[in-house]
Amino acid sequence: MLFMKDLLKNLNPAQQEAVQALRGPVLILAGAGSGKTKTLTTRIAHIIQQKKARADEILAVTFTNKAAGEMKERVKKLLGIKSDKQLSISTFHSLCVRILRREIAHLNRPTSFTILDTDEQLTAVKQAMRELNVDSSKYAPGAILSYISGAKNEMVGPEEYSKLAQGHFQQSVAKIYPRYQELLHKNNSVDFDDLLLLTVKLFKQEPKVLEKYQKLFKYVMVDEYQDTNAAQYQLTKLLSDKHHNLFVVGDDWQSIYSWRGANYRNILNFNRDYPAAKVIKLEENYRSTQNILDAAGAVIALNQNRSQKKLWTGRGPGEPIAIINVPTEQYEGAFIIEEIARQQQLHPELTLNDFVVLYRTNAQSRSLEEAFIKRSTPYRVVGGVRFYDRKEIKDVLAYLRVIANPQDEISLQRIINVPTRGIGEKGWEGLCKFAAEEQKNLSEVLDIVPVGGRAKIALTELAKTIKQARSWKKNLSGLFDLVVNKTNYLTFLNDKTIEGETRIENVKELKSVVEKYDYLESNLALQTFLEEVSLIQDIDSYNENNEAVTLMTLHSAKGLEFDSVFIAGMEENLFPHSRSLLDREELEEERRLCYVGITRAKRKIYLLHATQRLIYGKQYTGTPSRFLDDIPVELTTTGVETTEAITTATEKPAQNIRVKTGDMVEHVHFGVGSVIRTSSDEIVVLFGKLGVKRLAKGLAPIKKLAASKH
Repeated sequence: MLFMKDLLKNLNPAQQEAVQALRGPVLILAGAGSGKTKTLTTRIAHIIQQKKARADEILAVTFTNKAAGEMKERVKKLLGIKSDKQLSISTFHSLCVRILRREIAHLNRPTSFTILDTDEQLTAVKQAMRELNVDSSKYAPGAILSYISGAKNEMVGPEEYSKLAQGHFQQSVAKIYPRYQELLHKNNSVDFDDLLLLTVKLFKQEPKVLEKYQKLFKYVMVDEYQDTNAAQYQLTKLLSDKHHNLFVVGDDWQSIYSWRGANYRNILNFNRDYPAAKVIKLEENYRSTQNILDAAGAVIALNQNRSQKKLWTGRGPGEPIAIINVPTEQYEGAFIIEEIARQQQLHPELTLNDFVVLYRTNAQSRSLEEAFIKRSTPYRVVGGVRFYDRKEIKDVLAYLRVIANPQDEISLQRIINVPTRGIGEKGWEGLCKFAAEEQKNLSEVLDIVPVGGRAKIALTELAKTIKQARSWKKNLSGLFDLVVNKTNYLTFLNDKTIEGETRIENVKELKSVVEKYDYLESNLALQTFLEEVSLIQDIDSYNENNEAVTLMTLHSAKGLEFDSVFIAGMEENLFPHSRSLLDREELEEERRLCYVGITRAKRKIYLLHATQRLIYGKQYTGTPSRFLDDIPVELTTTGVETTEAITTATEKPAQNIRVKTGDMVEHVHFGVGSVIRTSSDEIVVLFGKLGVKRLAKGLAPIKKLAASKH
């Protein structure tokens, strides 16, 4: 009992109630920054400590590897244990992979299936479209794949979809969907949506298999329940139907992924689904000031479909919400950089990692990135080209997938001519035809296919490499070296350019990831590595150790927090997005997105809108976002406080001084410096030990010093 008190002593009353609610269904409505992860992980530790269940009898699922890893670390720390092997904490997809590897034979499928990434799924869609004579210039393969994914998220199979399809586009999807599934089945492959779909199908088809997992998991806990789709909803319902100990944590106010199939109604309807459910609200916020919470609350209050909560904090009112009007998107970026420098002067403890710039669409990052590059301010873009999305990484992974899965013809097609082996599209079709006639997998006929010359030699060598790799018994990094060296892939990348060198470095960096699996037996290491790479998500690559300002979309920011937050582009048609203006459901999601953005801030929030903006190749006159009007005026300021005065971003005349090269100027924070260059929109100044700074004309707090009389 003493240890139980130790576990609970750092929790507030609502959190304690949640941790100790151990019987029946429980819904935790957790406001932003209210300690939901702390509550959830303490509950896991509490159940284990009280011997209500073993660690492996508690299933906890979330949405990202990063979140699952953090939960494991917290539980280990709470229990004072070093290993997390017994903890069943994972993402939904990882859970399903684990179950399907053991049980998929019940669905008459081999256990050695490959998980396709988005590019490989697109390859399959394109192949299906070619075979069915569907014009890819008329219907984008990416859009087709999106609709297939949406259908799977709703547990709608090809046959049912064909009955529901309306209009030419959906009818084309209905035509392609079954062939796409046939291609995946032929290749012994699944996509991400299949992982969920097949697991639910397995449980519904095989009651004994379901019963085994129902018995095992005495407690089922779901993080971010507002983000569950139909398949995830059914999965958790099925698993918890025996013991009825379903504990879900979430915040409908932060449901922003409807485009991924998430349905916030799952959390709003929890009481309807489970009438005996206990509902506990976590309303004390530990992240933000009261002004930030009140501003976010005022925005979300206009949504009709929402739960009732009132967030409060003991941190005091804090600074006002800065609503900043800038002339153009160039001034927007310049203002942000100037303000970051000013904040660092006022608060020396802040690093660049304490600042984030959020925006509604990826296209907005262009002007922001240009501003950061111009002013030599380090930044990182989260959600840009990820490491595992780079061509060279995908090529090497495709080789490894072919080795792991002889039926994976999609991966083989990717690398059959990489490096060049003289196999074009017709050559590939010939290979496919020959393999079909021989009734063998493509990778098994490469050395006997009837082609001549260079292609024959190259394919024979490739077949030899694949055969050697499949019989490899040593560690995974050795297998990696074998593949890269035997295929001469690094030589292929070495085009004597900086880009070529970077690509080679990326492949070498991939080996440093591979080496982490060397403790496992070769085949298991390869399978585990490929699975975990497939399950990596955008936010998992976020690294806060390198000091830089973070640039990211509002969608990417969920779950993160920063001292100071800038939301750029607070204009109608941009945020809220133009496509949401005529749809109440979509507009409510935009409000939730705004709420998420504002509540990322601990101390300071800036909402910026431009009078003129060049975006998507066109110049627009900006109308301030309706969300700005939702915030009570008493919570806001239209400027930023400096040590001398209030300076708004539009006070150009007072600051638009005329200077030339050689003039001496004084900056409010950087001190005295010498002008070394000027242009139409910036002044470049050398500030002694502080070095060169690029300052925006009309924004930078500088004054020209009188020329020396000597």
